Amino acid sequence: MSWLFPIYLAGAAAIIAPILLHLRRRPPQDRVEFSTLMFLDASTPVPVSKRRLENWLLLLLRCLALILLALMFARPFMQSESATASSADKATLILLDRSASMRRDDLWKRGLAEAGRLFKDAKITDRMALAVFDRELTMVWSFEEDRNTPANRSAALQSRLAALAPSWDGTQLDRALIAAVPSFDSSTAKLKKRIHLITDLQEGMHLDALRTIAWPAELTLNVHRLDPATNDNFSMALAARDEEGNADALIRIRLSNTRDSALRDFTLAWDKGPPTDRITAQIPPGASRILNAPPNSTSATTLTLSGDKYDFDNRLFIAPPQPRAVRIHFLGDEVTRDEAAAPLYYLARALQPTATLAPVLTAGKALPAQKPDLVVISGSTPPVGMHASLRDFVNAGGFLVEVASSTADAALLQTLTGIPGISVKEGDANDDYRMLADVKVEHPLLKPFGDPKLRDFTKLRFWKHRQIEIKDAGDKIETLAGFDNGQPAILSARIGKGTLIVLASGWHPGESQLALSTKFVPLLYGWLAAAGFSHDPAATLLVGEALPLDAAAEHTVTDPEGKTHSLKAGETFTASEIGLYKVQSASHTRTLAVNLPPDEGRVLPLVPQKLAEYGIKLSGGADSAAASETTDERLTATDTEQRQQSWWYILVMLLAVLLLETWIAGRARQTTVQPA
Repeated sequence: MSWLFPIYLAGAAAIIAPILLHLRRRPPQDRVEFSTLMFLDASTPVPVSKRRLENWLLLLLRCLALILLALMFARPFMQSESATASSADKATLILLDRSASMRRDDLWKRGLAEAGRLFKDAKITDRMALAVFDRELTMVWSFEEDRNTPANRSAALQSRLAALAPSWDGTQLDRALIAAVPSFDSSTAKLKKRIHLITDLQEGMHLDALRTIAWPAELTLNVHRLDPATNDNFSMALAARDEEGNADALIRIRLSNTRDSALRDFTLAWDKGPPTDRITAQIPPGASRILNAPPNSTSATTLTLSGDKYDFDNRLFIAPPQPRAVRIHFLGDEVTRDEAAAPLYYLARALQPTATLAPVLTAGKALPAQKPDLVVISGSTPPVGMHASLRDFVNAGGFLVEVASSTADAALLQTLTGIPGISVKEGDANDDYRMLADVKVEHPLLKPFGDPKLRDFTKLRFWKHRQIEIKDAGDKIETLAGFDNGQPAILSARIGKGTLIVLASGWHPGESQLALSTKFVPLLYGWLAAAGFSHDPAATLLVGEALPLDAAAEHTVTDPEGKTHSLKAGETFTASEIGLYKVQSASHTRTLAVNLPPDEGRVLPLVPQKLAEYGIKLSGGADSAAASETTDERLTATDTEQRQQSWWYILVMLLAVLLLETWIAGRARQTTVQPA
């Protein structure tokens, strides 16, 4: 039994009135003297303490009438269990923001408390789920788990909430909401669906992907925005770093101050550095400036910003210069290193150290004991006894560059490729020069020439070249570039795990203009990159991105907390916190810096109505949601009561009781005998 207006049930307390009236029975106060009664003895009035109820039936009827009257005004109705479940039960998903900006003030603690309150207020018949999000959505308590163990909901939730902590990742609210929609499974199909979003709703969060979906009409979003004590905040990010391969490389920092901030003064300093390794300045509210980092006399790796209350975005990690050594062996005479007409002379001057690579060039007529990373053959043909060693070097994953210089190179190429139909002979001596044509700039070995600025080969001349003819090669050898007479200029072949490159002409001035052109250095470093030694500066890594690892090697990654992670070949590793990561492989060790996503420092809050611009149905907040739910329940109850109209039956009973009470009261008055 339910009541539309239960407050009227308090009217049933009016039954005390007839009870008191029956007990009162006051005798008449006015006395009239009659002469005929003067000789009769007066009767003594009954004391109040001895008065008793004399007409129980009449009293019960009057009390029943008052009770029926209260019940009628309370408007009772009957509601079945199925109707109650379908109208009142809800499927609620709680989305808790755990991005880096939630580290401010006590936002995370308040977010946990709000999530716990929403679970506590839910009915046992409601379906509840909890997920946390930053860059991605992670389910903590699913609808399926809640359906199977609803009685253990509170205990399990408390333990799981206690194990959660804010991350260092950015806020991808659009991804979280898109992933949250399919989480409502078939068990919630007939329930009222809603999402409670607990977040600081800072303006640095990503929302653009919401334009790609149509928000379900039956799903509402309640926004619980958490605001810190103040939004005054400095933030910094790495703007640029001049990669010069030394600790004195210029570092530029982008520093920002929030709008309407009360802060202006800040200090930039290297950790554990002397007072000279810091700068103090001002930045006005709402401004963003590019500043040079202070001097770094101690080779520190962490730059710290101070001057505001929240330090979650006040550290910037800079990896130290760490050029990777690459061993290159020139198969020829060492004495030609200083001869201007020799290939080794130009090779040694083109392979200069960069911020990421430190080429080590050796020369000799035999392979060194320590296996090199790349072998170059130019100007002479190695003896036949060395051919098998060179083949084994390439098969094991080596990188071999050979410049065909004579007909004797045919035997070496046949041994390396396993193709007997290879011949090498001198080019046409009557040709003044040859030019390159049909250059496959999209090939990985010629990747630098994908840049339109380096794609013009019209000024490159080749004075001498060899004609390389291959029969029955199939797809084993690929032509990367040709001469304008149709003969191959650059060939490549994949041999075992390694790579072979064959040039039909040398780069030194005696054979071509290649070494003196702007194409030579990019060509060499393009080959090094193809061999796994990229000279490109390391990209600025952010939390949530995968570390750049060699897919063919095993690695050991040590994170900023000192935990080690062993990775097999082909496995990836995603940075989950800010700091320095140490990456070790069989060939080298390097340190990578991972920083906070810059947008996470934009902490000014958005209004919840901003989400409505993306088609999301908002319920207007927690208080409005509760009021809306109460209104819906009242409308459902009113509709049920109007259909049943139980108050009519109570009215009929009330009229019957009143008629019976009137009849009994009339008979009691007629049969009452007055004392003489």
